[in-house]
Amino acid sequence: MSDNASRPDPSEAVSKLFGGMLKEGKSLADEVSDNAKAVARSALGNLDVVSRDEFDAQAAVLRRTRARIEQLESEVAALVSKLEELENR
Repeated sequence: MSDNASRPDPSEAVSKLFGGMLKEGKSLADEVSDNAKAVARSALGNLDVVSRDEFDAQAAVLRRTRARIEQLESEVAALVSKLEELENR
């Protein structure tokens, strides 16, 4: 006859086995995630990029510069027109 008290419960053994596997799987997933983040940071560090603030500042400078160029082009066109008028008199 066998003694059931000395034999471990199979469901408990399976539960412990899967619990251990899940813990290892989670730590592996965390390690993979950390490595992926490190690779991404390294790749981004090698790119020639600017911060969003600097991009926005440069875009504002460009808008002001374009507006000034348009204003100057208009003034030059008016001066050319006046010059042509004076030459044709």
